[in-house]
Amino acid sequence: MQELPIILNPASSSGKAGRLKGRLEQGLGRRGVAYRILETRAPGHAAELAVQAHGEGATRLVVMGGDGTIHEVTNGLLAQAGAGGLPEIGVIPVGTGNDFFRMVGVPSRLDDALSVVLDGRAHAFDVGHCRWQGGESHFVNLLGVGLDVAVLQSRDGFRKLSGKLQYLAAAIHTLTRFSPIDLRIHVGEESDPEAEEFVGPALMAQVTVGPSVGGGILVNPGARADDGLLDLFLIRPVTALQVARYLPRVLRGTHGAEDEIELRQLRRVRIEAGGQGTLAFEMDGELVGHDTPWLEVRVIPGALPILLPASDGGATVRDEVAA
Repeated sequence: MQELPIILNPASSSGKAGRLKGRLEQGLGRRGVAYRILETRAPGHAAELAVQAHGEGATRLVVMGGDGTIHEVTNGLLAQAGAGGLPEIGVIPVGTGNDFFRMVGVPSRLDDALSVVLDGRAHAFDVGHCRWQGGESHFVNLLGVGLDVAVLQSRDGFRKLSGKLQYLAAAIHTLTRFSPIDLRIHVGEESDPEAEEFVGPALMAQVTVGPSVGGGILVNPGARADDGLLDLFLIRPVTALQVARYLPRVLRGTHGAEDEIELRQLRRVRIEAGGQGTLAFEMDGELVGHDTPWLEVRVIPGALPILLPASDGGATVRDEVAA
């Protein structure tokens, strides 16, 4: 029997994933599963391990970690195999935000997640692709500029909090000193007469595959991870009073399109810094170490085969990608 490769990031969620390793091994042992655990040692290592496992013939692999770990695995596999050639991916969510796992509907309890990993069926989910001056990458849920970047830069001071609370505390702290950035956002193809353009100062812009960021904050409540579309959340400069009014609605996903908020579904978008400036940006909760004057973002439909409970009726991934 081929061993099931399990990519485990022991540092995820402040070391929680590493502490759960014993329980993982017990659960696999009870089920009589042949497996090998591949622990990540540094940023980028999860991508290398995924490529290695796929190159050795793995048709199914498991990722145990947070959104950043699945981000690395996805980038490694897509760079090597391309959409349609990936192994089926089982996920065991152990991260800070877990928005990817929440988006695809994977169980959060370890035993339940193991059952899906071993007995589930693969369903094809979309991924985003971003190109910038000097580089490119895929993202599994989120690309963000503006306040989003500043929040990540300040989150170390709130590590004792978890998930949504950590993101909110960092966001409120950052808002008091953050200055809006000038953006030009072009939604659609440049030659499309129905394309939209937003120009001017903005608090933040986020492009998502799924509905939530920051541990469950529903910025794009209507987003689906398998509809072949990305979703834009753009918020213009707001006063403290407006923040107090909008924040509860955004948390619940009931904000809709307010005067200061734009929500759009799209297949392609270009985000440019105003004037001669550059943009810092993040993907899937991790800062990208390259500032750029522009970002070109597009959706790749059905590129990611994720294992879901068999009762969910997920279609065969190879068929969905081919379609």
